[in-house]
Amino acid sequence: MAPALAEQSLLNPQVQQCPFSFYKQAREESPVHYMPDMDMYLITSYDLLRDILKDPETFSNRMPEVGANSMSHYEKAERIIKEKGFGRFIPTIVNNDPPSHGIYRGLVDQAFRAGRIRQMESYVEQIVSELIDSFARDGSCEAISQFAVPVPMYVIADQLGVPRENFQRFKEWSDAWVAGLGLPKPEEEMVEAAELIVEMQHYMIDRIHERRKEPQNDMLSDLAQATYNGERPLKDKEVLSIVEQILVAGNETTTNGIGNGLLTLATNHEMQHRIRQDPELVTKFTEEVLRWESPVQGLFRYTLKDTNLAGVDIPKGSRLMVRYAAANRDPSKFDCPENLDIDRKNNGAHLAFGSGIHHCVGSQLARVEMQASFKAWLARFSSFDLDQPEDSIQYHMSFALRGPQSLKLKFTAAH
Repeated sequence: MAPALAEQSLLNPQVQQCPFSFYKQAREESPVHYMPDMDMYLITSYDLLRDILKDPETFSNRMPEVGANSMSHYEKAERIIKEKGFGRFIPTIVNNDPPSHGIYRGLVDQAFRAGRIRQMESYVEQIVSELIDSFARDGSCEAISQFAVPVPMYVIADQLGVPRENFQRFKEWSDAWVAGLGLPKPEEEMVEAAELIVEMQHYMIDRIHERRKEPQNDMLSDLAQATYNGERPLKDKEVLSIVEQILVAGNETTTNGIGNGLLTLATNHEMQHRIRQDPELVTKFTEEVLRWESPVQGLFRYTLKDTNLAGVDIPKGSRLMVRYAAANRDPSKFDCPENLDIDRKNNGAHLAFGSGIHHCVGSQLARVEMQASFKAWLARFSSFDLDQPEDSIQYHMSFALRGPQSLKLKFTAAH
């Protein structure tokens, strides 16, 4: 028998390991569910999420603090970032509202325009191929650290115009940046994360200054040379805020998406065989994995005025968690939503990348990276399987992100 809804929490390790039964219960019993331990409302209905995401005048992205367990709950760590670094969450893209959001977003949209992403497909395929080359003869690998992490990190490093060989440090910086989005941690651990964030900020500021003096053909130069609405150059903190968000969002989502997809394929030989026979199905598979697992489980909104959702009065100044992963398994939108079905007619209607003005700017690049990864694994290996018990897979302890922490795979090279 499932625990009462009021007894469950997104901060519970069991819920974070496998949250979908909790989402189902919340959708059925209370799609607008107040969670006192996090002081926020959990929204789990597809239609309610769409309404919220289309209404930035009521539901703001520009929150006074990022979440119930953000770095701001660790006073010493927050002070380190303010005093040694450049602060956090300068409102630009993700954490901003119109009208200034549209101005910043326009600068980044240009870098991620569809034509440019299409031109990057062969380049991404080359990165994927080279990474597989590095372990293909071994017969096994740890697929997260050896593959799912470096694929997007190499791409983002190249796009920002910084050396690929630093990708391990970039990953450490990215992990530090999202460290507050999980279970409560010891203060010394958060202090270490704060020091890493400061290190990242100074590194990026130095690169921004270099690009202002000597522009190159990369995204960092575009941003360093950009102006705010044609009126003034972007300030250092504005460029840094955008770069931080690109670095983190550009790798966390894709790493989790690749990891979730490889795990799904490794435990489903029939799916492997079917896509090998018809590689074009990899597009549908990618969309269905995004819907089914949702690498970003949800993000926050903040109410700018009193409102009502599904009969629940929500006062001005309330914090909401719009739970994409719950909406993506809403049976009112998706038939048999708990099943992975690559023949699903409307799997592209998922909200894994959000919706509305805050739809993920890098969604098409993430798709290219995921599709290239799955195609290459299926082409290079005649089969691949888990090299560990399935029940030993541990997911990241995060209430915002979902993906396996590690994934041991064994494989047989295709002849």
